[in-house]
Amino acid sequence: MSARVVATHVWPVGEPTPVACDELTLDWGGPVGDRHHGETMLSDVRQADVFTRGTLIRNHRQLSLVDAAELAAIAAALGIAEIEPGLIADNICTEGIPDLTALPRMTRMVFGGGAVIMLGGENAPCTIAGSMVQAAHGTRAEAFPKAAIRRRGVTGWVEHPGVVRTGETLTLVIP
Repeated sequence: MSARVVATHVWPVGEPTPVACDELTLDWGGPVGDRHHGETMLSDVRQADVFTRGTLIRNHRQLSLVDAAELAAIAAALGIAEIEPGLIADNICTEGIPDLTALPRMTRMVFGGGAVIMLGGENAPCTIAGSMVQAAHGTRAEAFPKAAIRRRGVTGWVEHPGVVRTGETLTLVIP
């Protein structure tokens, strides 16, 4: 299956919202300049069954990826016209993968320029993203998780560094 990159964003530390960019430079730590950049991270509630909160672990949440079709479905569920790429802190928005969130873990996204991202599974919707939608569209932050469940996209990490450009194609390699 192939698709196209329609938008790329970074969310620099100190910025209130993600910033659109024409391309993402990906190194082993993820998108350069993004607040989630790094080869390691501190564990949080998502890993509580394995690690004490704050344990240093491998960063498997370097990137957030969504598809335009799923953003449209979330917007419809919230009763708004649209959710713009980048609004819910996604780094890459694709077009042509209508069930992106349902892709199995360890699916590879191979980009035309050579970068490869390994997908880690569904990105659980939260009220942080809901607050961003609320600020832009006046919806309730608490309504977002229910509207976005199984539509919020996926997380991933860099398997091979490179540059991801808006407009380029990508191919999925499903395990």
